[in-house]
Amino acid sequence: MFWSKSSLWFSRSVPRRVLGFPPPTKKGWSRRIKYIINQWIHRLLHLNESPYRIAMGCACGIFCSALPIFGQTFIGMIAALVLRASVIASLPWTWISNPLTTLPMWYGGYRLGIWIMPGKHKPLSYTEIQALMQNFNQMDWTQGLSLLSTELWEALQPLWLGTVVMGLAMAAPSFILVYYVAKGILRRRNR
Repeated sequence: MFWSKSSLWFSRSVPRRVLGFPPPTKKGWSRRIKYIINQWIHRLLHLNESPYRIAMGCACGIFCSALPIFGQTFIGMIAALVLRASVIASLPWTWISNPLTTLPMWYGGYRLGIWIMPGKHKPLSYTEIQALMQNFNQMDWTQGLSLLSTELWEALQPLWLGTVVMGLAMAAPSFILVYYVAKGILRRRNR
């Protein structure tokens, strides 16, 4: 059975040590998962950090969520460490880009990058991509690789520019909003 008593992570003593509260008494995997998620949310909302560090961590996570790379969570954590922000606060914000939102965010960043760099680049249409792939299939692998790298480089420039601008545009207001919300929560907690 998956949830055995001998399992170290789900034994009765480990959640008490790790999460700080006793686990649910009724059996069932869904109750334990809900309990663990609720405890992590509780810990996230009750961080013992300054409002600046919490807000900067959130901004790092939001900025990294827009970047056109995989592993935004780790990059958000590294950015939070470099900027001395809250690493825990940066984690959930990097999950804005999930499999459902990644392609629309990247396409929006690509179009924004093309709009910022007028004249240099034009958006690739589906027929142009199809013609490029047919040309790629008729070439030998060295010519195909060089063609693919130049076309990929031409598409990556506006993509990176657009997503960096989009990430900054999302991170700056979120920093201000989270800073004042965290400051208010800290004030209420100290009363």
